[in-house]
Amino acid sequence: MSPSSKGTLLGLALCLAVVLAWFSPWWAGGLKLAPLDLQNEMMSPWRQADESGHAKNHIVSDGVDQYLVYRMVAAANYAREGELAWSSLTYGGTEQYANTMALYFDWTMQLHRWFDFWTAWHLGLLGQVLLAACGMFLFLRGRGANVVWSVCGAVAYAANSQFVTWIYHRWALGAFCWVPWILWAIDARRRGMKGAWSLVPLFIGLAFLGGTLQHAALVALVVAAAWAAEAVTAKRDWGKQSRLLGNYAAWGLLGTGLAAMMLLPCADAFAISSRLGMHTGMHGHAEMGVYPQGWLQPFFNLAAYPFQVFPSLLGRCNSVDVLKLFKSELFYIAYFGSLPVIVAFLAPFRRDLPPLARILVIIGLVLPLTPLVRLLYQRLFLLFIVGGILAFVHLMQTATRETRLRLFRWTAWTGGIAIGAWFLLSVGLTVTHDRWAGPLQAKITAMGYDSSFGHFRSWIESRADHFIGDLFIWSPQQALPLLFAILAIAGLRATASLTPRWRQAGSVMVAVAVFAEVTLFATRWIVWSDEKRYPLFPETPESQVLHKEVGSQGRVASIIHPTAHMAITPFVPNTLSAYGIATIHGYDSILPNGMSLVADRTKDPEILGRYGVTHLITFPDNPDVPAAWQPVWKSPSMQLFKNPQAVPRYVGFRDHDALMKFLQTGDRTQYIALEETLGHENSRELNVRDSSWLRVAENYSPGWEFLTDSNWKPVERATDGTMILPLGDHAAHVSMRYRPPLRSRGLAISGISLIACLGIPLFGKKRSIGIPAAS
Repeated sequence: MSPSSKGTLLGLALCLAVVLAWFSPWWAGGLKLAPLDLQNEMMSPWRQADESGHAKNHIVSDGVDQYLVYRMVAAANYAREGELAWSSLTYGGTEQYANTMALYFDWTMQLHRWFDFWTAWHLGLLGQVLLAACGMFLFLRGRGANVVWSVCGAVAYAANSQFVTWIYHRWALGAFCWVPWILWAIDARRRGMKGAWSLVPLFIGLAFLGGTLQHAALVALVVAAAWAAEAVTAKRDWGKQSRLLGNYAAWGLLGTGLAAMMLLPCADAFAISSRLGMHTGMHGHAEMGVYPQGWLQPFFNLAAYPFQVFPSLLGRCNSVDVLKLFKSELFYIAYFGSLPVIVAFLAPFRRDLPPLARILVIIGLVLPLTPLVRLLYQRLFLLFIVGGILAFVHLMQTATRETRLRLFRWTAWTGGIAIGAWFLLSVGLTVTHDRWAGPLQAKITAMGYDSSFGHFRSWIESRADHFIGDLFIWSPQQALPLLFAILAIAGLRATASLTPRWRQAGSVMVAVAVFAEVTLFATRWIVWSDEKRYPLFPETPESQVLHKEVGSQGRVASIIHPTAHMAITPFVPNTLSAYGIATIHGYDSILPNGMSLVADRTKDPEILGRYGVTHLITFPDNPDVPAAWQPVWKSPSMQLFKNPQAVPRYVGFRDHDALMKFLQTGDRTQYIALEETLGHENSRELNVRDSSWLRVAENYSPGWEFLTDSNWKPVERATDGTMILPLGDHAAHVSMRYRPPLRSRGLAISGISLIACLGIPLFGKKRSIGIPAAS
């Protein structure tokens, strides 16, 4: 084995060791990588009503009410039916498989078929982080970086701030863990590696499947940047340019085709939701103009860029989000170590860096300042991170001694002046503490009391205390990352030494400092929970009574608290899905064109009753509950009401006139209550009596079919958005199934694309089809 191969294996082993160490709280300590403290301490009804909750990170509340729930829904459907497509649990029925944010087509979702929930959850995350680290290591190694710098770049990428802050959502990690592999395969094809051509679209497809539609667009931008970087080097060689364009066009088409099983249904669901006015990215706030936060947003966002070098100044999840002053938020930090970020910012001005790095950095910094931020948000920083790591590693690998010394002098002088000024400011703040701390704390707490978790006064006050304490340079929040940044700069100086031993030691110092920086950043954001203390959606008196009163055939509406929604509202939208309780509301990225459009505008039991809403839940003694709702049960956290005018989810009608009378006037005298017997989402079985028409109080969706004799027929859409089935005379039994056409078409396109992906290189080996044979 050659020294180069041994070094590569050693580097991969180091990446594996680092990732395993990061996940040791799970495999060694039995903790869960999930914000379960937030659910059990600060959300109703799981918290004790008389307790003042404290959680490490409230910003990731979506992890509780969306992303853990999505996985639980998937696991339940796989166990019960072997597939996930339709869900009756939110909005009165949704094409759940087409929910782009839920990532149902990501490979990690399939782990829930074979493992218990937490094993599948953690194995998937560990696998994705390991893919990101190993992919970046091989990409950098293939570009000539030594083991130390390749491992340094790999670790920085695997724990970059966009992966960390969105860790529970999993979009950024799920898509961009494949990006280094795409770039590695492109480079490998250029070097003549056999079979690399087919790997490029394969990795593109996996990246698309691992993220949202937004992240698919970001991955496409990375691939476009790779094409642009090669096109720049090809210059005016038009034959080479045409072959190059042919390669990238084929890769893009095949990668898109491989992901068609996700892209087709998710794009359709997104388009429908956008037409209904759901997506602020598409519609925004009219008074704000083309930018979500107004015309000044790009200027404020630009002013925040320097703080990406040292994001501790921007607050933390249990203090104050300073980035909101810059019309952004802590989710949008682009950090992968202070020194690497500095080099990334310098990349556009250095011609000695790879064109790909410079293009990605420019795109990642400029596009978030354009109106595209409405569509792609500041998640565009992912491109800056990929390009910045490539730029940093390339500079550290190839820079001359003079370049390293200039960079050291610049960073040391700039950093030294900043540290000195900060130290003097800290001394001044200490001397005048009594004059400014009280008013500042009062202002912060006053703003916090109006937030969705503002119910917890002592928690709000503790956040203000943390923020004030973090203003001082000697606070642990600032001192630790500052120490690591200084270590990296000292290591930079050592790499410019005339002594080989010092140069090698300097490289290790920088790598260790970067590892410490990104690890520290992650530990301050990520929550590891003890499930014995903080269980995942445990049974409570409230959930038990809902199982008893609502069951699997009923449906719930809710009234949320007008201000402290997250703290006081029992079972915030989506969380009842974890218990198998259906609601007419939801909190998703897709909105069906059906019953929920009306239900969200009214709490009238007569109207909601037509849509199968049998019960209402809200916080105790809510004065906004209409009088017609009948109180059933009450606890300190929740009050339950029954709808006396509820219509069963499945009702039959003797003739078409009776059905139309019900739909047009709400007449409840002629329907026949029916009950579904199978209890599945994607298939239903009903025994029918004296009915020629069946109405199902779930949203209509193409793909629903029914069977009464020997032929499957499509269900029809009622005027109120529900499903109606013309059964004909003498029907005694009805079967229903959900076979969404876009999923079938997408799977067919994906299969054809996979065959083409594997076959085109073989077919085109000796032919000129715009795709050159490997040389």
